[in-house]
Amino acid sequence: MKWIDKLERRFGSWAIPNLAVYLIGLQAIGVVLLMSERTSADQLFLHGSSVLHRGEWWRLISFMMLPETLSPLFLFFAFYVFFMISNSLEEHWGTFKYNLFILTGFLLTVITAFIRPGMIVTNTYFLGAVFLAFATIFPHVTFRLFLLIPVKVKWLGWLTAVGYVLTLLNPGEGAAAMGQRWGVMVAFATYLLFFAKDLINGVRATQRRKVFTEEYEAKQEQARHICSYCGATEKSHPELRFRYCSVTGKCYGGCSDCENSSDRK
Repeated sequence: MKWIDKLERRFGSWAIPNLAVYLIGLQAIGVVLLMSERTSADQLFLHGSSVLHRGEWWRLISFMMLPETLSPLFLFFAFYVFFMISNSLEEHWGTFKYNLFILTGFLLTVITAFIRPGMIVTNTYFLGAVFLAFATIFPHVTFRLFLLIPVKVKWLGWLTAVGYVLTLLNPGEGAAAMGQRWGVMVAFATYLLFFAKDLINGVRATQRRKVFTEEYEAKQEQARHICSYCGATEKSHPELRFRYCSVTGKCYGGCSDCENSSDRK
């Protein structure tokens, strides 16, 4: 995209290689703080009202420390999968574009926290947009659920998107439910900023292929041989044989039945 190329020419030197390592490191610090009970999740999540009225500015960064779980086993797999998909995206996009994707989600998340200062904001959904991006670019990569069931990542991406939509439709009015809905909107907004053009082009390409297929099938259904006398074709009379005129003009431009009838006369 042109706007990304322009930004990269100007700010490309600021990009951080292997950004996923630092993001995982932040969450690892959060895990240590939570497991050692030096702090609580209530002190880490982003809460716009606390930032504005209590001066708790650390929340602008600390919400990035919130892990999905404190289970060592699930943490290992979560960190591994996030590193793997982030590394793949960085190799595919380049360091700057991956950094920009993360920064976009981060900034949109912070902005929404001040649009509705009373809601509870976490990093769950905008980091989930990273998975949606991976599923879009590498749809045929296979993951093994529970280490056994092979599933292509595109289906997991669709499942994630459906889950986000259901979250968006959640009628709850609490601070957590509101934060989840805004988090989903941030995830979709971040995703669409980077993929809307590709999605539109994909739809157009599908439509073009459909039109081409229909035209091709229509041509295949058209008769290639038509008797110049009775109008029979190989479609209407597949048992007939058709002959073509020679360059000398000494020929019969019709089907075998009409030719035989002409010969008898």
